[in-house]
Amino acid sequence: MPRRTFFNLPEDKRRLITDLAIEEFAAHTYHKASLSRIVARAGIAKGSMYQYFAGKFDLYLYILELGARIKLEAIDKAVSELGPEATLYDRLMAATEASLKLAETHPRLYAIGMNLLRETDKELVSRVMERLEPKGDNVFLDWLQSAVEKGDVDPQVSPLAASYMFSAVTMRLGQDLADGRLSLDEALPLLRQTLDILHRGLRPRAEAASGGAGRADETGESDKTDRE
Repeated sequence: MPRRTFFNLPEDKRRLITDLAIEEFAAHTYHKASLSRIVARAGIAKGSMYQYFAGKFDLYLYILELGARIKLEAIDKAVSELGPEATLYDRLMAATEASLKLAETHPRLYAIGMNLLRETDKELVSRVMERLEPKGDNVFLDWLQSAVEKGDVDPQVSPLAASYMFSAVTMRLGQDLADGRLSLDEALPLLRQTLDILHRGLRPRAEAASGGAGRADETGESDKTDRE
């Protein structure tokens, strides 16, 4: 993380170094990113950079932490606007929508996060995760536990399994969005449908069963008809 000397710099110089680092790590994977290019563009000596950061990895962590902080702030704002009685589905939708919108509002920071998700150097990923607390997973698990206590989620559902499913879907959507395979207008309806499927699967079994029966009655179909 930054040394005290970095925070003692004038604001415009700190911003310049930060912006150039964001551009570099967004355009290149960690190992291909160059500290030399950053300092050259910033017009400072490489030795000066080591007075601000211990090395490239510390600078990288600083940028990742900045992106994570902006993401969590966006999520907190979106979810807080729902109010305390919001359902798990509403919270997940608001949180994921806010996260995906960062691809448009902070495309370079979003790209850095996607680069990390696609990183093949597992040792690097492990080092990063040791230093950066996975707050997003903890928040999801807290929401899930709260929904279980309210009776909105089947208590037999594994929170870890639900977390894996949710993370896998949102990660894929985020990657397709970052790579240009989906626009935000295309991604959001897919997100809503995916969360609806997840929501139905998380409901208490009795509720899910009655809901299924209700749908069969409404369509005039039955299990018997399906078997014929």
